Amino acid sequence: MPGEPQYGTICGVKIAILGAGAIGCYYGARLAEAGHEVCFIMRSAWEAVNQRGLNISSVDGDMRLERVHAVRKPEECGPVDLVVVAWKTCCNHLFPEALPPLLHESTRVLTLQNGMGNVELIGRVVPAKRVFMGLCFVCCMMKEPGHIMHLEGGDIQFAPLLPTEEGEHGAQELAQLFSQAKIRTQAFKFTEQILWCKLTWNIPFNGLCLAHGGISVVDLFALPGEQERARGIIEEVCLTAKMRGYPTPEGIADKQMDRTAHIGPFVPSSAVDYNLGRPVEYDAIWGEPLKRAYEVKAPVPLWEQLCRDIRARLQMD
Repeated sequence: MPGEPQYGTICGVKIAILGAGAIGCYYGARLAEAGHEVCFIMRSAWEAVNQRGLNISSVDGDMRLERVHAVRKPEECGPVDLVVVAWKTCCNHLFPEALPPLLHESTRVLTLQNGMGNVELIGRVVPAKRVFMGLCFVCCMMKEPGHIMHLEGGDIQFAPLLPTEEGEHGAQELAQLFSQAKIRTQAFKFTEQILWCKLTWNIPFNGLCLAHGGISVVDLFALPGEQERARGIIEEVCLTAKMRGYPTPEGIADKQMDRTAHIGPFVPSSAVDYNLGRPVEYDAIWGEPLKRAYEVKAPVPLWEQLCRDIRARLQMD
């Protein structure tokens, strides 16, 4: 569109990573390595990154950024062409104050967050036609402040909040931008079309590792009956997606089970948050998707029991 950055054809896009934890630092480093101007908005790792730079230990090749533009507040960054939201959904109530300092008249906002409902919240602050979702299929952990471990994956699927021709074109431009940063990408027209694919992993594995007290996927697979339980939950998520008109790819249950069996001692993000005493993203990952299952009357008894187990673990009831 006239006046808007054409991400697939130019270099030097100005980008802000809002919430630069493990995921934000990984993708931000890839974008910086590709030649873009990246500002990392972070809190806990700010001092370490400013002193020692940013290190990425990756299965796709290690990276080191000697000098990092890292700030603690959006006001210290200023307006950018693209805001990448990578903070936990527990912080979404801060959108009205965090996003405006980063915006100019054509800034696009891309959320890489887990779960459902995030783009809609951003669309209350930013014009909906400039809001996009990116679904990341990646395993990253922060080994220590300023040192990110990229263990597996990295693909991103993009979709616009508004499923218009303009929105679809914007998703394609974002896919091109990240593709130039050595990230495998795909663009789609509907957000819900891609949401259910990632939820086939997040709902069972993030959930079961959390429900069992913050364990790794290796520990989960060693528990009697839990592999079968995980597969059953995946099948319920797939059924829900199909009943809502967005069927998941054939064979996705086998793919997710096999992928998880080979990740290694990975602790999913919600389990990490629980272990560290931080807020857990219950509503976005389990609550809102379950509401959408109820809307189409999908039979999801294993998923419902998982939600009860998580809520008990988090003492939510």
